[in-house]
Amino acid sequence: MPTPEDILIVGGYGVVGRLVSEHVAPLFPGQVWIAGRDRDKAAEACRALGHGTRPRAFDMDDPAAVATALSGVGTVMVCVAQRAPHLLHRAAEAGLAYTDLSPRLAFGSGLPALAQSARQSGARLLLGTGLSPGISNVMARRLADQLGSVDSVQTSIFLSLGDSYGPDSLRHVFESLERPFEVQRDGRTRRAYPFGERLRVTFPAPFGPRTTYMFPWSDAVNYPATLGARSAVGRFALDPAWLGSTAGLLAQGRLLPRVARAALAHEASAAVRWLKQRYAQRADFALVVEVEAAGRRCSMSLVGSKQAYVTAAAAAEMLRMLAAREISAPGLWFAEQVIDPERFFGALGRAGWPVQTHG
Repeated sequence: MPTPEDILIVGGYGVVGRLVSEHVAPLFPGQVWIAGRDRDKAAEACRALGHGTRPRAFDMDDPAAVATALSGVGTVMVCVAQRAPHLLHRAAEAGLAYTDLSPRLAFGSGLPALAQSARQSGARLLLGTGLSPGISNVMARRLADQLGSVDSVQTSIFLSLGDSYGPDSLRHVFESLERPFEVQRDGRTRRAYPFGERLRVTFPAPFGPRTTYMFPWSDAVNYPATLGARSAVGRFALDPAWLGSTAGLLAQGRLLPRVARAALAHEASAAVRWLKQRYAQRADFALVVEVEAAGRRCSMSLVGSKQAYVTAAAAAEMLRMLAAREISAPGLWFAEQVIDPERFFGALGRAGWPVQTHG
């Protein structure tokens, strides 16, 4: 049976989850459980990982199964998409430490009640611990500290179609294309459309200037509350560039949601696989976060290849901080609220992912 010191990694045999498990298992020998619906896959991952990892199977869409799976566990990380936030709410009620890669289910009117539940139970909930949200949030925090205040935050991400990512990541992108979203601009909430606005953004070498498009990256949602930003916008650039420009043209004609729904259908999956194979040798990525305050502008960047690896390194470090109680305050948090930027970026650099500051 699990003990209160144990760590449950849900989806620990997936693309990013497996990498997270590889980071965490040696740090907590005999305390890591690899979990998911398929016990055979979990067991296979445990045999490969070693360090006393153990498999656990459960259906996270079943509230009763979730309660059983979390019994005795002290820290839980979710590396897969959730249809309903049963794990998150159960962790809040039970006083656990919880984190995830993509917290989109947590946004909305339920956040205050969830935060209150966590404070009452002693739970420590850290939402979003990957590339964005995650690294991008800590960059925004670091730049806000440097400038002393925040007027605007802009997150720009460059991704290559040939990169490695799991089906949940691809589905998240397509689902995000289906509907309008809200952005904060000059202190006002405005409606925006995915790929509905373009802007040239200069990424670090070797990328240079690229056309970026509006996109609902979830790191920007809470910057008005957590950093005091009057404007917070997310942008997306694609390689190959023609894919982004095509999406932009479809967005102008309000056809992008229809195409996105088709891409989620089974008939379109073969075309997506064909495109990924054609561009399989192109797996570069870049992240740029820019903060402006009182006419001053600074930015931070991270570039590399195969973003799943840096996503896992960041998630594993934040998971380690939770499990080691370096994040000790009960409540519901985003990375910019509880992660020390210097310590975090130091750990990321030692893992082979140095960040750069500009201006």
